[in-house]
Amino acid sequence: MTPPDDSQQSTIRILFAGTTFVVGGAEIVFAHLLRGFRKPPYEVELLALRELGPIGEQLKEEGVPTHSEFTGSGRLDPFLIPKLRGVFTSGRYDVIYFLDHAHAVFYGTLASFGRGVKVRLMPVHTTRQADGQPSLKKPIRLVKNHLDRIISIAEAQKQYLVETEGWNPDVITVIHNGVPILSPDESTRLRLRDEVRAEIRGTVTLGVPDVSGVPDAPNTSDVPVVGITAVLRPEKNHELLLRAFARVLKSGPAELWVVGDGPRRSALESMTRELGIEASVRFLGQRSDARHIMSGFDVAVLSSHPLVETQPLSLIEAMDAGNAVVATRVGALAEMVEEGENGLLVDPGDEAGLAAAIDSVIRDPGRARRMGERGQEIAKTDYSVETMVRRTEELIKEVLAGKS
Repeated sequence: MTPPDDSQQSTIRILFAGTTFVVGGAEIVFAHLLRGFRKPPYEVELLALRELGPIGEQLKEEGVPTHSEFTGSGRLDPFLIPKLRGVFTSGRYDVIYFLDHAHAVFYGTLASFGRGVKVRLMPVHTTRQADGQPSLKKPIRLVKNHLDRIISIAEAQKQYLVETEGWNPDVITVIHNGVPILSPDESTRLRLRDEVRAEIRGTVTLGVPDVSGVPDAPNTSDVPVVGITAVLRPEKNHELLLRAFARVLKSGPAELWVVGDGPRRSALESMTRELGIEASVRFLGQRSDARHIMSGFDVAVLSSHPLVETQPLSLIEAMDAGNAVVATRVGALAEMVEEGENGLLVDPGDEAGLAAAIDSVIRDPGRARRMGERGQEIAKTDYSVETMVRRTEELIKEVLAGKS
């Protein structure tokens, strides 16, 4: 049967809504998805309860119609629902796609009653909050029966939502987060690796403080690079990685590049000195070119605790860059990593196991290359923006058909 021509279908108007759109993983994915729906038969608009934020402003500059600054930072606003009802009435939206921001979902859902909205969708980007509270905060739970579908970003997360938080499995659809796929070929990967290593080694000194003059500090292009791209917060457990990396150095030279910033930076810098590994660690800080820097890695590592980690975008981007992956077995990592094919997984907190896994990959360049190539295939097939948009589109059409 010939599929219907979308250009001949009735227009489907989608409002993408949240509280504000800062630079974060969920917000970045949200923006990728919105851009993917800027095509017939869809018309998209963006709504922020507060200010648009950096990502919202960027979308506005790209020509996306926006609505913002309806309320302040307080939790209660008796005037908010009437304001939103006016937007929904004039907008005549068929679908509201909420980011999982508690107040946007709560007030937006209530304000949409009787406004002609047919479908309300919301993705979930966490597996529990960092403080151990449920993934979905109380305001969302109060209106959950009025959400047509919850979008889980991984099968493991769906299982958690059903078994631990009591959600109905019938309203949860799994759609992986997607990133723009670059998929560099082997010659491009090698060129980028050398360029990035020369750049970083020329501008970011090893260790804390500056130890660039240490005679034995590794700074040649053939020294393997272990990289982690993650905010420096307790749940990412950089401490485990530093201890494991100290073991790795016993079998030969290597460098550890720590991309990201956060409240644990000072303590982590001190820890490198205590472990005596400061001559092999580069703290690169928060980088707008983090994805470019990944091209210099041999292996991308994630050492998180089994708390809130679900589907880290940094590892998807690292896979696309051609990096082998070594990570703790948390969240949806077992879905992303085919053991021995594109990476290796170890138990959370297993220092010796993490060290052995890293060492086995970086000391065998051929194996690292094969793992990186397989990772690129997985990223392109399962974690692209195009795949995410297509599956979301299928879901919207399915729910709309059910409503009609």
